[in-house]
Formats: sequence, structure tokens, C-alpha cells
Amino acid sequence: MRFALPLAAILCLAGCPNYVPYLPDGGRARVNCAASALGVPVTVLDRAGAPAPEAVVAIDYLSYAEAENLIADHRGVVIVKEKFGPGTIRVQGNVNDLRTQVGEIMFTGTECSSSVTPRALTLTLQ
Repeated sequence: MRFALPLAAILCLAGCPNYVPYLPDGGRARVNCAASALGVPVTVLDRAGAPAPEAVVAIDYLSYAEAENLIADHRGVVIVKEKFGPGTIRVQGNVNDLRTQVGEIMFTGTECSSSVTPRALTLTLQ
């Protein structure tokens, strides 16, 4: 038995203006989205409440099974950016053997425009 697509489907795949092909990972590319990503400042403080420069902040993009580590600047701050779209991000800072509490940042909205809760996060080494 032969498999045949209707002629209209074949023509639409070849010439539809709104057709967006799938990416290699199976997802679709963002269409007509602004290039700016939403960012949240995360501040790491030591036990005395002073900034912890060069703290390592572990970032887990829970909704997308991705993770990365960022190094805090001289004020103990890293900017966590929304890279993959809406979802939850878990962050935790550490310096040597000291760790902070775990914080969560939630990006909500559509694929192209997001809002974030909270707008800033402070983590304290324990």
C-alpha cells in the first residue's frame, strides 16, 4: 500500500508563510521574538551579610534539564537569564564548603514574552 499526502498538504509544506520547521531536538524555533532575554540578579552574601565575591552559583533549568555554573562578580552578583522560555530555575550559591539555601525563580508567559517571580534573589551562605 502506498502512502500519499494530499496535494494541499504538500504545497503548504513547501510554500506556507507561517510554516516553522522543527529543530533537531524536536522543538520549534522562536518566531518573531525580541532578542533580549529577561534577567534576574542573584546576590550571594556571606554569614556576616557582606557580598561573597567569586561565589559559584549553580543554576538548574528544571523545565529543560539543563544546568550551568556562574561566577559572582566583586559584589557577589550573577545575572540569571531566561534562556529557554517559561519554566522554573533552581539556584544555589557556594564558596569553599559553605552553601546557601536553594532559591527558585519562575519565568511565566508565552514563548516570546515572559515575566519573572521574584525580580531579585538574595542567597546567604550557611
